[in-house]
Amino acid sequence: MNEVVERPRGPSEIAIVRDKLGEMGGQFKAALPAHIPVERFMRVVMTAIQNNPDLLKVTRHSLFNSAMKAAQDGLLPDSREGAIVPYKDQAQWMPMIGGLRKKARNSGEIATWDVHAVHENDEFDFELGDNPFIRHKPTLGDPGKLIAVYSVATLKSGEISRDVMSVSAVEKIRTKSRGKNTPWNDPIFYDEMAKKTVARRHSKVLPMSSDLDDLIRRDDGLYDLEGASDKVEPKPRGLASKLDALAEMRGGETIDHDIDDSASAQPPADADRRDERPASASRQASEGESSDATNSEITVEAARKAGAAARDDGRSRKAVPAKYKANEHFLEAYLAGFDGDPEDNGDVDESEPGEEGNRQ
Repeated sequence: MNEVVERPRGPSEIAIVRDKLGEMGGQFKAALPAHIPVERFMRVVMTAIQNNPDLLKVTRHSLFNSAMKAAQDGLLPDSREGAIVPYKDQAQWMPMIGGLRKKARNSGEIATWDVHAVHENDEFDFELGDNPFIRHKPTLGDPGKLIAVYSVATLKSGEISRDVMSVSAVEKIRTKSRGKNTPWNDPIFYDEMAKKTVARRHSKVLPMSSDLDDLIRRDDGLYDLEGASDKVEPKPRGLASKLDALAEMRGGETIDHDIDDSASAQPPADADRRDERPASASRQASEGESSDATNSEITVEAARKAGAAARDDGRSRKAVPAKYKANEHFLEAYLAGFDGDPEDNGDVDESEPGEEGNRQ
């Protein structure tokens, strides 16, 4: 019989990581607070890696760097105080609600900070405003689905601060979480992640130490807060958007585009007076613009007068003739004339839209 010869195998990935962590023991010890033994910290890190094999697929540098960040924060990556999560080929350190509360208690700014989850079978009521309150009586039976989370912080001064988030608001944040293998996707940790979400939002209005503030900022970086779920594909820029852009160029001048539809928004009496205008007035304005169009040298003054004529004729402010839109200076002059800006100082006519008929 042929004997099966076993070839010596190299060290496993988990063994390589364990050895490297052992080599970094001195660095972890220097970063950790005195109450966390380095041996305990490294055991927790190895347990986190063994419980999530995807962490062996990320770059070693990002994995060890995430462990170092946890040590520097003085938190354990045990899925209560924090977690090391994979994102693409990188590992990232993610503080959890237990870690945020721990740092807050150690900051000296907050006396107590309670964060709780509310389920559909609980008795829950809250009110904001001048007399805010939160009343929550959890059920001892089947809690049902999660419906909300809330945060109550008592400051050293005795002031109480509150924040409440519905589960739908929490979901909007969850959908922006980077990575597929985060604690969000584990039903066991969903409530904890939801509680951390309201705590993160609430913390932004609470006094806190600089290290806790840094912790919150780093945690914000794990969420795509301007992600694709909220992005709208850009539409072709129409005349209205071009006018908005021009308004921004005019030194921050505010232009109320609601006035654009003043012809339909005017009282009936004003509308009747506009309809009674002789047809020759409209014809003269049209003829004036036609003669300008044939002139190869349109002046700024001509554009301003054309805008004023269009306003007096009751045209929409957005209906700028193409010959004036083609040149930024002519477009600006046309709009200035339409707005009734005097030639001398450019002051804006502050008359109400309803008074437009009185000028005619």
